[in-house]
Amino acid sequence: MIRAVVFCCCMVALMPFSANAMTDEQKEKIHEHFEKLGLGCLKEYTITEDDIKDLRAKKVPSGENAGCFLACMMKEIGVLNDEGMLEKGRAMELAKEVFDDAEELKKIEESMHSCSSVNSESVGDGEKGCERAMLAYKCMVENASKFGFDI
Repeated sequence: MIRAVVFCCCMVALMPFSANAMTDEQKEKIHEHFEKLGLGCLKEYTITEDDIKDLRAKKVPSGENAGCFLACMMKEIGVLNDEGMLEKGRAMELAKEVFDDAEELKKIEESMHSCSSVNSESVGDGEKGCERAMLAYKCMVENASKFGFDI
């Protein structure tokens, strides 16, 4: 179950990597990478069964540790920096490691740009990034269909 939770959380939190053009081999590579990172974050930030259900349903979870779990994952991957800010440039670097289709990369960049406004939102936890990660997650879920992503 932990594997499914980690994969689900990561794929939703990092929507650009769940584009329709992804091959099974690409999905497996990303799944393995996220699983390793996610297990560490789950140890540090335990999430509830309700959070798991919400994440699977592509809803914003309300559990106490959900935002910090997402922040941990995003920081580990490099899309949330040490100051708790969304890093569009790093997300694009990662996307280029997986995708070589210019059109797909353009969609990913547009998607990331559409959510970059979360960096200007006022949050109370600063560098910790839990609140901003939750804002980014919510934005990505809400905007996924606009860019043709099936999350």
